[in-house]
Amino acid sequence: MKLLNYDLEPGMVVVGCIYLIHQREDIYPEPKQFKPERFLDKQYSPYEFIPFGGGARRCIGEALAQLELKLALATILSQYEIDLASNKPEKPKRRGVTLAPANGVKIVIKGKRTPRSKSTSQKPAIV
Repeated sequence: MKLLNYDLEPGMVVVGCIYLIHQREDIYPEPKQFKPERFLDKQYSPYEFIPFGGGARRCIGEALAQLELKLALATILSQYEIDLASNKPEKPKRRGVTLAPANGVKIVIKGKRTPRSKSTSQKPAIV
């Protein structure tokens, strides 16, 4: 079988690369920059943003994982002042079909956030 300009032999395994999809400049301008706001400006298709895989093999835990992440971040960020332990670039390490930081992302808890007065207090938004 021929795929694009590649000859695929019988028995050859072909796997999509999530990292390379997320590095496409035509989809993600300045892909190496940390720009979480890019997800506010555009709704990406299931073929453009695939941290949980795609198609029939998509992770069935995606919705739960997204909810847990939002709850954990809202709880931590509303209660603690945090910072990165180091500003050194982190090398990626392959974990199955995904990449993760080779040494983890270490943070420093600088202290508890002080509660706002009741008249201006708002609960953290969960998005």
